[in-house]
Amino acid sequence: MKHDLPLEGKKVLVTRNKAQAQSFREKVEALGGEAVLTSLISFRPALPPEQARRFRADLESADWLVFTSVNGAKFFFSYLKDAGLCDPPASKAKVAAVGEKTARYLRDRGLSVDLMPELYVAEHLAEALKQNAGRHDKVVVLKGNLSRDVIKKTISPLGIQVSEWILYETVRDERGILDLKEAAKHASFDFVTFTSSSTVHTFMSILKEESLAWAEKNRTAFITIGPLTKKALSDYGIPSYMPDVYTIDGMLREMCRISRKGE
Repeated sequence: MKHDLPLEGKKVLVTRNKAQAQSFREKVEALGGEAVLTSLISFRPALPPEQARRFRADLESADWLVFTSVNGAKFFFSYLKDAGLCDPPASKAKVAAVGEKTARYLRDRGLSVDLMPELYVAEHLAEALKQNAGRHDKVVVLKGNLSRDVIKKTISPLGIQVSEWILYETVRDERGILDLKEAAKHASFDFVTFTSSSTVHTFMSILKEESLAWAEKNRTAFITIGPLTKKALSDYGIPSYMPDVYTIDGMLREMCRISRKGE
């Protein structure tokens, strides 16, 4: 029935990485919508193999392992495997994670998650670590090249030792950018979705004027996953809707709400 398909007749542009976009598409389609996939960014390893010994030593001496994204978790396990380290060597370390998806990925691979903030942003994880990490603890942050240093800046002044390891870097997906240009020629979108600030910046480098026109004519609703992504889009002069829960499912609920209201 129609009320079971709140996105029926709606076209949704999904800009997230190709490897992560398929489940988003399936959920849009299950709600009656049409998803157009244009992967604008991709990820590649950033930690050289020759760092394996020092990396392992850092993990073994850690009191906390901090994962700021599911990508960080994926590249962590991938690096352990490629470097022949097998299982995580820091068995005594507690684990902190931003977001339920990251936490679930870690749990599925045998790591217990001891700390996860209620809001899925680095500031809240930093505050949680302030309350839970010991004054002389060693915290190892596992991150990407575009991740901010909020955690280090927040807890280092307390005497907590922080080391950061960049496990992956974000790069433009040139194939996906061509797909986006082609899609914009032939389609109009009811929703444009962004799951990271880097995706916003890549998108705007290609379709800034078109996006401003879409927003002004009120024919396209922009959906951003969280406050940092929302701010990135706002800096280009484009307002967006943001879910209360910073997840893909939260974004979908927000699109359904807008569709039902006929906004």
